[in-house]
Amino acid sequence: SSRVRTTTLARFIKVQPATVTEVLQKLAKKGLLKYTRYRGVELTDRGIAEAQKLLRKHRLLEVLFVKFLNYDVKRACEEASRIDYYISEALANTICRAYGHPDRCPCNKPIFHDEKCEGGS
Repeated sequence: SSRVRTTTLARFIKVQPATVTEVLQKLAKKGLLKYTRYRGVELTDRGIAEAQKLLRKHRLLEVLFVKFLNYDVKRACEEASRIDYYISEALANTICRAYGHPDRCPCNKPIFHDEKCEGGS
């Protein structure tokens, strides 16, 4: 894995470096990442798993919005970003099953597998 510097993150999300440092320290306490002052940050295995869960929810919502609601890909992504964190894994699995366990979202990014989702690849 590779490290990302806090100043790089701060520039990317357009906040002060101190804000990034505060959030990174909180995430490190939860075991989601390793933060080393002046050296940067990298995700832990647990952090990677949590990120994949969130990306899975986001990408399955995109599938739903594009296929069922006929949203364009950009709008589907924007709307999914507003609610992806809040949906349950059960809802994500229901969407996954309804669309035949897709392996790619409308943006052609991979949809991660969930062992609890029956019939997935």
